[in-house]
Formats: sequence, C-alpha cells, structure tokens
Amino acid sequence: MNLFENPFFHLSFANFSKDVNTLITALENEEFHLKDSDLFTFFQTNDLENSENTAITELKKKLLSEELLTQLEQETNTTLSRTHLDMFGTIYTPTHYLLPHDDRLEGRALAYILYLSDNYDGALCLYGSKDGKPTTVAKKIKPTKNMLVVFKVSEKSFHEVEEVLAGERLTITGWFHYG
Repeated sequence: MNLFENPFFHLSFANFSKDVNTLITALENEEFHLKDSDLFTFFQTNDLENSENTAITELKKKLLSEELLTQLEQETNTTLSRTHLDMFGTIYTPTHYLLPHDDRLEGRALAYILYLSDNYDGALCLYGSKDGKPTTVAKKIKPTKNMLVVFKVSEKSFHEVEEVLAGERLTITGWFHYG
C-alpha cells in the first residue's frame, strides 16, 4: 500500500486482485450502457452489488473484508459500512472522459477505482482546490492493471478522468459508505 496526502488523501494498492483476468472475463458477461452528459461520456454496467458472478462476488468480499476495511478506517479516520458498497464496471473508449467533480453524495465516504487494463490515456487527475472549487491538476495517476486507488470523498477531492484518445480504459469503480 502507498499512502499520499497531496493534493488530498489517497491510497494505492498494487496487485490488488489475485486473478484480474477472471474479473475482466466476468465483466464481458455484463451489459454496459452509454452514460453521456455534459460532465461525462463512458459505458457503465448496472450496480454490480447483487451480481451472481463468482469473480465479482469475490471482489466484493475482498473490498468488504475486515482486514481491508480496518486498514482503510485507520488510515482515513472514517467508520465504514460492513455491508454497503457501490460497484460498477466502466469502459472508456476514444473520446470518453469525466470532467472535474468531487463525488459528494449522501453516504459516500471513500471512492475507489480498480484498474483492469493498462492505458496511457484516461489518467485519473487529482486537483488542488480553493474555496470549494478545483484549481489545477496536482497529480496524474496512470491506469495500471490491477491497481486499486482509494480516496476520501470530501469538499477537496476534485478529480477527473482525462479523455481517452486510444485503447480502452476498463475499471471497476464505486464507493465505500459510512458505517
């Protein structure tokens, strides 16, 4: 695990899943829908929380494991739900993006992204902020296969997904909720 404080609190875990290729195959059996607005364009599954696919249920168990939740709680000074976890598959293809935003909605404590593909496009950009608004990109995290990135949702956690120009950015994303 790597812990970072700037521009806001975030962690990364290399080699998070034992069999990332099984997760990729599991997502191939899910239906993706185009999500398109002035803020974003990408493909997303329905909530995977109730998926019956073994690889997805095993990932959910790992994300909600006492070991990981305790570690995240200690690092973030946040009490997390042991039962509620949002989980979606996302695919960004050329021209897809997600503009700066902060993820603040009722109950969301931590956001997470599990990268299932390597891609030089579609970096996760973390912004500095001032007076509750994003300023400039302070850090870029390149999608690296099997890396989990987690960050605390707050009034300072502005982030975006840069436009994908080539290839495909495949992830499982979601939120841990307050307990």
